[in-house]
Amino acid sequence: MALMVLTAFGTACTPALDWRQVTPEGAGLQLMFPCKPERESRSQPGPSGAPMTVQTASCKAGQGQYSLTWVDLGDATQVSAALQRMRDRMGQLLAPGPTADLKLRGMTPLPAAGQQRFSARPGEPSQVVRQAVFARGTRVYQLLMQSSRPDDEAWDVFVSSIALAPQ
Repeated sequence: MALMVLTAFGTACTPALDWRQVTPEGAGLQLMFPCKPERESRSQPGPSGAPMTVQTASCKAGQGQYSLTWVDLGDATQVSAALQRMRDRMGQLLAPGPTADLKLRGMTPLPAAGQQRFSARPGEPSQVVRQAVFARGTRVYQLLMQSSRPDDEAWDVFVSSIALAPQ
C-alpha cells in the first residue's frame, strides 16, 4: 500500500515520468522505471579472472537516465569488495556527497551497501548522480539515476520501489 501511495505521489510530482513496474529477467527483483528500459548484457572478467555476465536495464526519461546493473559473482567472499569498488569508482569520477543507509527486505546486510549522491567537480558540466549498491547472496546490484539537476522525488520512487524476489 505504501508503495502505491509513494508511486502515485511520485507520478503526480514528475509528470514527464511514466512509472511502470519492471521485472528484469534474471535480476531476481522488481522495481519501478519511469520509462521502458532497454536490456544489455556484456561479458567481462570477474574477480577470479573467470568471465561473468553483467546485465543492465536502462532508459532515459525527463532530464535523467535510470539504470539497474547486476551480476552474479558466484563467490560470496567477493561481494563486499565488489560493492566497495562500485562506490569507490563513482567517487573517482564525480565529487562524493551525502550517504544514506539502504534497507531492502531480503538484501544481504553488508557495510558497503548503501546509497550516495555525487555531483560534478568544479569546472565540469552540471551533473547529479544518485547511486545505490546492494547485494543478495552472490548477486550484486547498482541502481543509478543521472541528471543535470537533482530530482529527489524521482530517486525516492526509483529506489523505494525495489522488491527482491523471494528465495
